[in-house]
Amino acid sequence: MTYSLTKLVAVMALSSCLGAGMVHASPISTDDNRITSETFANPLFRNGADPWLEYFNGNYYLTTTTWTSELVMRKSPTIAGLADAPAHNIWTGADKSRCCNFWAFEFHPMQTADGLRWYVIYTSGVAENFDGQRNHILESEGSDPMGPYTYKGTPMPDHWNIDGSYLEYKGQLYFLWSEWHGKDQVNLIAKMSNPWTIEGEHKVITQPTYAWEKSGLNVNEGPEIIQHQGRTFLVHSASFCNTEDYSLGVVELTGTDPMDPAAWTKYDKPFFSKANGVYGPGHHGFFTSPDGSEDWLVYHGNSSPTDGCSGTRSARAQPFKWDDKGLPNFGEPMADKQPLRVPSGEFGPLKAQVEGVKYRIVNHDTDQCLITNAKGDVSVSRCDYKASTWVVDPTNDGLYRFANVAEGTFLTQENCQDSEALGVSAAPWVASRCQRWSVDASHDGWFRFANERSIQNLQATNCTTQKGAAVVTGENRVSDCTDWRIEPVSHLAIVNAHSGRVVSAQQCDVKANANVVQHEYTANACQQWQATSTSDGYYRLQSKQLTANKQAQCLVSVDGNLQLGGCEQADSEWRTEFMPNGSLRVVSRKGGSSMKVAGESYANGDNIVEDVWKNTISQQFYFREVK
Repeated sequence: MTYSLTKLVAVMALSSCLGAGMVHASPISTDDNRITSETFANPLFRNGADPWLEYFNGNYYLTTTTWTSELVMRKSPTIAGLADAPAHNIWTGADKSRCCNFWAFEFHPMQTADGLRWYVIYTSGVAENFDGQRNHILESEGSDPMGPYTYKGTPMPDHWNIDGSYLEYKGQLYFLWSEWHGKDQVNLIAKMSNPWTIEGEHKVITQPTYAWEKSGLNVNEGPEIIQHQGRTFLVHSASFCNTEDYSLGVVELTGTDPMDPAAWTKYDKPFFSKANGVYGPGHHGFFTSPDGSEDWLVYHGNSSPTDGCSGTRSARAQPFKWDDKGLPNFGEPMADKQPLRVPSGEFGPLKAQVEGVKYRIVNHDTDQCLITNAKGDVSVSRCDYKASTWVVDPTNDGLYRFANVAEGTFLTQENCQDSEALGVSAAPWVASRCQRWSVDASHDGWFRFANERSIQNLQATNCTTQKGAAVVTGENRVSDCTDWRIEPVSHLAIVNAHSGRVVSAQQCDVKANANVVQHEYTANACQQWQATSTSDGYYRLQSKQLTANKQAQCLVSVDGNLQLGGCEQADSEWRTEFMPNGSLRVVSRKGGSSMKVAGESYANGDNIVEDVWKNTISQQFYFREVK
């Protein structure tokens, strides 16, 4: 199997069925209705050491060091929205040999024989003393950066190593990392046979040479690759992070073999260092603006020269250029609160194949699905129509956007300046309030959708039950006309918001009535589910794993404990509620209580139960698409 790092500007572009990723017309006015302003200011995210940021399929995704046993990711359609975006725990440490003190997350897209996958590199220590740091690798189940993820391994289990990253050069994948050699912390390289396995020699390619790399301690760390116009640059952090002199140096691959230390040429001065009241800028990454026209640097820095390697380090981002010699020109760190224009293309108009579980949106009175077409018309019609599936995507502020899977467009109230307007279309994203909706539980698993701008409810014209009727916004009629159910189409994993573990048959037991627990994701059928509509807005959650007798089983509640059982049982029906933070409450039809991790722990094997709703994080779950 081959693995190829993917440039996100290429990934972002939609397939030919959607046309160009960026379009140049919009049916709505946006000036007074944008969900954020045209500028933002650093710091981007407080307590944001070692940031990694990518823009992918309509959303920014951000990770920062947690120092806990949680690998947390945030996402937002706007860069400013990352500051308040809910934290999604996508992986938790349980194995004592790699459980604790998580640092320096990176997530890289690669094309594989099975499609695009994300590879998360993180550094973690042992339970005994939170030290003994090693790099570890996770692989996503599909193309969603939010996962779920499986653990693949550690490239170097036998010694201290941190700050892993990748280089792809002439079809060969390489691993980059940092470790101590005597009094020097150095950056090394090795070939890889896959994204989690090193083969062959380890070679040192950068080490502290100049005085600006030796403030506090002699340090080269955080090696990151950026390639431009056929040239390959390694940008690394230099000097001890506890000093204000932490900075970025550049080494260029001037030879032909990345494994040859002589093929790398170091520039003798830092390319990015303290300025404008920002101290110790470093541990960085690179991302591309939504329209692919700008290169951006993300890094951490302090607002005081004495803060050092602490939780005061904040994530920051700014664009950079290339000079007339073809070298990156990062400039100086932007001062705190200095306005910066948002990355180019953030306000679109753009189409995007937003990642997430795919749903059908079914109207109560018509029993027809919300659909659109290439012209952007929105109506209720047959649920087998190609444009009848949507991603219900949280966009902060407790609001959601509905992204059509086939067309890459977003449910939009037209004539956005007029709060009384009734028209609804599916249009390219322009970051408008007219494209965000509340998802409010109605009754029996039904929902009502109110537009943020007009506070009007989605419904078929005149509440008709006619097939093919146009969809509009109007007053809340307090009737079934404005009720919709949200039916999952994808196979999915059910991820606990607290632990990052998934709902699983205990030890993947194939016996009837197997107990149900939480467990780290391993891509087994016992962790994968399919929702089937019963009546009203309720569903059965059928396990993809069959019994030893090839019988299907569903998630059922027996005296408050969850297990697998017959899909015909009365206690096998569930509904969901969409929470303001983008999580789900999963509610039993028979008992009326909510799914919960019993011990509220990270532990594999903790029982899944039904309990009275108390709005605790252990009662909140995410649906993640699995292939």
